[in-house]
Amino acid sequence: MPTPRPSRRAAPTILAPIAALAAVLLALSVAALISAPATAHQTNSCADLLAWYHAAARSPAIVFDDSVEEEWAAEEAMSDGMAAEEADAVFPQSGGGGGGGGLRQGGTESAPADLGQRSETGTNVQVAGVDESDIVKTNGSEIFVMRDDGLVVVSTAGDAPGVIGGLRFGGSYARSADGPREMLLAGGRLLTFRSVAYGRSGERGTQLLEIDVSDPARPRVLRTLDTYGQFVTARLVGDAVRVVLTHDGINSPFLMPDGEGGWWWDDRRWRERVERTSLSTWLPIFSLVDHINTRWRWGRLAPCDTVRTAERADPGIGTETTLLLNFDLAEGIGQWGAAGVVGATDAVYASRSAVYVAMRDWLTWSAADTSIHRWELPGDGAAPRYHGEAVVAGELVNQFAMSEYDGHLRVASTRFDVWPTTNLLTVFEIEEDGLSQLSVLEGLGPSESIYAVRFLGELGYVVTFRQIDPLYVLDLSDPAEPSVAGELKIPGFSAYLHPLGGGLLLGIGQNADPRTGRPLGLQASLFDVSEPSEPTRLAQVDLAPGSRSVSFEHRAFTYHQGRAYIPASPTNDLFALRVSEDDLELERQITAQAPVLRSLPINDRLHLLLEASLATHDLATLELLSGVYLVPPPN
Repeated sequence: MPTPRPSRRAAPTILAPIAALAAVLLALSVAALISAPATAHQTNSCADLLAWYHAAARSPAIVFDDSVEEEWAAEEAMSDGMAAEEADAVFPQSGGGGGGGGLRQGGTESAPADLGQRSETGTNVQVAGVDESDIVKTNGSEIFVMRDDGLVVVSTAGDAPGVIGGLRFGGSYARSADGPREMLLAGGRLLTFRSVAYGRSGERGTQLLEIDVSDPARPRVLRTLDTYGQFVTARLVGDAVRVVLTHDGINSPFLMPDGEGGWWWDDRRWRERVERTSLSTWLPIFSLVDHINTRWRWGRLAPCDTVRTAERADPGIGTETTLLLNFDLAEGIGQWGAAGVVGATDAVYASRSAVYVAMRDWLTWSAADTSIHRWELPGDGAAPRYHGEAVVAGELVNQFAMSEYDGHLRVASTRFDVWPTTNLLTVFEIEEDGLSQLSVLEGLGPSESIYAVRFLGELGYVVTFRQIDPLYVLDLSDPAEPSVAGELKIPGFSAYLHPLGGGLLLGIGQNADPRTGRPLGLQASLFDVSEPSEPTRLAQVDLAPGSRSVSFEHRAFTYHQGRAYIPASPTNDLFALRVSEDDLELERQITAQAPVLRSLPINDRLHLLLEASLATHDLATLELLSGVYLVPPPN
């Protein structure tokens, strides 16, 4: 069960100054406990790493709220012997191994070009050439869909799409569980990630399947990788796959209450239980089944000396560990490089050659800073090389708050630890031996917080909001002296920004009452930012009162040939907007039978992914043509 985390975006109230004072006092008290800021420290051995986890787990800062206490008290009693038995039996020992360890993108003459990025597999992504894992992928002729119960392959050939193949997920040792289910597609290989519950204990983990889809009608599992790590996200550059997982041994069956009631509040008994844990409790193990060669092996997911910790296990650091795996999909998932760092992942950004993981600073949940760790990743599946750590004041809204460009890392953040809240941009220089802070631009939107960020070359766009929506245009041409080039204040806010050609920017967010700041409903806005010093709003369209959409899921947005497809949640509507050089026009509101999760324009058809079906529309007229239920065929 997850460790409770406080709300990160509390609305300002009259108590904010008091809260800010409390935060300052808390920061001072924490500072008194340490002599120097915590930094990522390389572990020398497995024994040292286990000792660090034991010390951190004994921290009095690891506490649980009433809801967690009640949930734990209701759990079935589990003895140490049963937990040990689970660890040996949870993974299948099949095989003969031993232990140890086309989419076309384009536009019309009057339609602005797409400067955002849509991957070859149909996903709206942040960085060109860096695909992101998602629930649906396409090769231009087939559509691959991840369901809770399996994989479904749909052919788009002919008059009506139809299911031509798939796989059912099964196995008593790994049951589907609530959590992410996503995949990546490269050539004839599909790599799926799904959240599972293992064995009788139900401990959560992730199952990776490497699937041969060279014959889409007959997908074939080549390798299965199981681990206790929780899937966060994955990226694909060519054949190089970068996977981010997290794991916290505090949630392990080895440390779950044994039915005696409240023992975890007993410091002596808690310490005894922690001291009996092995490293496998904290650094997850894996099970790999090679179905090609009928072999099986297991081991630690990452070498001990690649996991970085704080130099000391000070109170409040916690034991959650973020792990980064690097695969060469051309060679399969049988081998990989791995590295890790202790901390809870907040956001992941990836360039073509590096991965950045942002997490709250080493100290406490109320810490004012965010640590950003950078790894360089070779394309051959070798171990990630830890490059360094950058620390910014405040918190990041999402992955779009980070950008690597021309040897620099740019980061936009909001400081909630001061009142009034403030926003800033920090620039770091990427040097051979790490990251060094080069400049800070402060004072963006006092008393507001960041809702959207988009970097485009030497320009940056930041949206802050409280009652009105300031859109800031940042001049980043001189990394040592970033500046505000222009500013536009309008009611509402944009929560997703999509760059278009001709100096245009499309914003998706909410209209709002200019007096109270209360959101009024889904809104699309077209901005002219061709003159950075004078940004203007050319057009706006109010779409759906009370709904939200790509505000929090950028992969749900699609721009194709001058038309933007915007799903609304919690309704079943999809809005098709025609975008011109100076206007937005609502062409069609499509009401589906279920919420629209994704939209895929392929050739002359628009395919809408719903919860359990795929609806196909004519791309020109948007008229419904056919639908197909997404049911995995029997294996």
